[in-house]
Amino acid sequence: MKEVITLNGKRFLNKKILRTLMYGEGVFETFRYNGKLPKFIEKHYSRLKKGAQVLDIPVISLEDYIKFIEDSVKQLKEKDLYVKTVLTSEGSTYFSEKAENSNLLVIIKPFKPLEEQEIKLTVAPFKVHSSDPLLKIKSTNYTRNILAKRYALKKGCFDAVFLNEKNEITETSSANIFWVRGKYLYTPSLECGLLNGITRQFVIEKAKEEGFVVVEGRFYLNDVKNSDMIFITNSLNGIIKVSSIV
Repeated sequence: MKEVITLNGKRFLNKKILRTLMYGEGVFETFRYNGKLPKFIEKHYSRLKKGAQVLDIPVISLEDYIKFIEDSVKQLKEKDLYVKTVLTSEGSTYFSEKAENSNLLVIIKPFKPLEEQEIKLTVAPFKVHSSDPLLKIKSTNYTRNILAKRYALKKGCFDAVFLNEKNEITETSSANIFWVRGKYLYTPSLECGLLNGITRQFVIEKAKEEGFVVVEGRFYLNDVKNSDMIFITNSLNGIIKVSSIV
């Protein structure tokens, strides 16, 4: 079957690279590169690989992944960098067919730390479903997160918290959430429908070493609000303290 694809009216020749653009069929990782690869770079690669396997995208090797990142960061003079790696899919423009190949897109720019010492969160105006497989991978199908983030910004907040179909806390549009009450550290269970963040894993392990009782479970908004401290985590900004949820 003959297929013609144009961009602004002109023939678009490399149509095989369109799958990620058309369907969000890609996976990504975002982290800070402060003069060297982050400590957990292999975990980032493993999560990228897992997401690619879920979406049936061919996976590049760890060696190539690291090489493409290192080759890219050399092109900026700055040493403290924001890095996003995106494994894009390549193949047929028909949505149900599997990708034939993949490419690694690397986006780098100077890292800008957050100016806020504490942030405010709000609740997203729509819910997620705990059975959604995309919640457990970092997919480029990101419209849900974009809408939630924009909603939060319009309300004067940093981010929005997602509730699932049972009104259980899950995560924010860009981070995992934790709260402390006494010597107990609480965070939603993965079964609620959320990403197992790299920093999330580190915080859980570190908290146990520091003597905290870590509880991963099913919680509601009031459980979070009735706490001594709330914070969110991601690989770019680390730990960010939350002043309130409005």
